[in-house]
Amino acid sequence: MRTRLFNNFLLKILSVIAAVVLWLIVVNIDDAVGSRPLRNIKVDMVNMEAITSQGQMCRIEEGTNVVDLTVYARRSVLNNLKASDFVVTADIQKDLQYGSMVKIEVKYIGDATIERVEQNRENVLVSIEESVTEQFKVAVRTQGEPEKGLVAGSAIPEQTLVEVTGPVSVVERIKRVEVEVSIAGITGTVVRSGKLRLLDGDGAEIKGSSLEYYGKDTDFNVTITTLNKKEVGISFDISQAAPEGYGLSAISYTPETVTIAGTNAQIRNIYNLNIPPEALNPNGETGRVERAVDISQYLDEGIVIPDEDEREIVVIMEITQHVTQTYVFSGEQVQYLNMPEGLELDLSETGPLEVIVSGLESDLSGLTIEGITVSADLSECRRPGSYMVPVTVSVPEALRAPEGLEIAVTLVRGAEGQ
Repeated sequence: MRTRLFNNFLLKILSVIAAVVLWLIVVNIDDAVGSRPLRNIKVDMVNMEAITSQGQMCRIEEGTNVVDLTVYARRSVLNNLKASDFVVTADIQKDLQYGSMVKIEVKYIGDATIERVEQNRENVLVSIEESVTEQFKVAVRTQGEPEKGLVAGSAIPEQTLVEVTGPVSVVERIKRVEVEVSIAGITGTVVRSGKLRLLDGDGAEIKGSSLEYYGKDTDFNVTITTLNKKEVGISFDISQAAPEGYGLSAISYTPETVTIAGTNAQIRNIYNLNIPPEALNPNGETGRVERAVDISQYLDEGIVIPDEDEREIVVIMEITQHVTQTYVFSGEQVQYLNMPEGLELDLSETGPLEVIVSGLESDLSGLTIEGITVSADLSECRRPGSYMVPVTVSVPEALRAPEGLEIAVTLVRGAEGQ
């Protein structure tokens, strides 16, 4: 009887042990240890002030301040695991190595049990450099077109200059700062916003992660004004187109008209753009002269030429040397002005006067002596006698008359004064 009871008790103990083992087997099968990846976790850089307080900046090599974790734990733990359960830091004051690497530390802050954590990167790569601050002018680049019949006028950014602070190797690469805004369909004056972009000499964008500047993380506003358009002609003052001794025999230019833009009040009474004389031939060239003239610089303030291709016109001139023609005037052919009272001319004492007229051959070919006026001013002659008096020669506008001519005249008392 005792043997039977003992045998039953032993069997019960063996059954309990078997049940526990079976339970452990089932638990380990259903909730086995596995792994779960957590990707692109940002590394928090700490104690950066240890660098900045010395007038330096820490530039983080792109892509090295993120880490991938592989967490090993039971499946029940892994299912509830989040990236926020881990604190990933790199202490630049404590863990800077070789001046270019900062050790990454990973800490689990959850309340579950994990086996271990593996990370794909051990260090953040950094470059510690002198910190500099530079100012850059903000350029505005527009996209799209305003309402039909209008053009974009002024584009004024909310700040014309921005200060950029960062590592010297990054700041010195910046060649242009611009903001791009859309002006599609606008009328009047509107405010549009865009993002500031820092560009290098090749026009590639410089990422600003290591830089500090106004507008880095916010929209940058630009005030855009639209203008009305008008097509006008072009007129030149050719008075200085040819040097001394030469004349302008022909001139042509392309385009012959240009579209300007401004407010209605500004452009209403403009029909021609007047180009000053010094614009045509400032170097005094002769022969066939071809010159590109930037006419936009001669516009009144607030008026623009919206089409860049029309801001320069090509002027072609033929500048030819003058020829001369001599005309001889007798005393009787001269007009005498301001004759003194009581005196008269003794023309027998007045010899011929040579007048040399210069100009282009085409203009001189049709000139006769009748087209020339020669006058002598007698206002300084008060008494009878012989005088050398100044002569004024008038010729058609395209020709050049001689200057400084004088004529010998003799004045005698008139019959009434004898």
